[in-house]
Amino acid sequence: MVESPESVEAARETIAEGVKSARDRFQRLGSDVQERYQKVSEDVRRGAERASQEIRRGAERAREGYREAADSAREGYEQARRRAGDLSRDVSYYVKDNPGKSMLIAAGVRFLLGLLVRRGGSED
Repeated sequence: MVESPESVEAARETIAEGVKSARDRFQRLGSDVQERYQKVSEDVRRGAERASQEIRRGAERAREGYREAADSAREGYEQARRRAGDLSRDVSYYVKDNPGKSMLIAAGVRFLLGLLVRRGGSED
């Protein structure tokens, strides 16, 4: 079977068109993949930025909460310290003004504490 030059040329053209068509499809497919990759990559970048912003906001809120708690604790400590100082001063004045009563009160408190301690030890 001998082929004519025209049929060989027609076959070459058909093959060339097939190759060109396949090449065009692959280029379009490559472009589509690249566009989708860029879109996904942009979405991931935006998501990461949002997450980072939320983390920064959360950290700032935590720092602010810590500062408020520390300030409140410091203020409470200072108040308790002042009250303890006032109570200590008041007790000192009372003892100086009423030494006899103070001795009796101290003895009574010591007696009651002794009873409580002895009772707690005998229950075991």
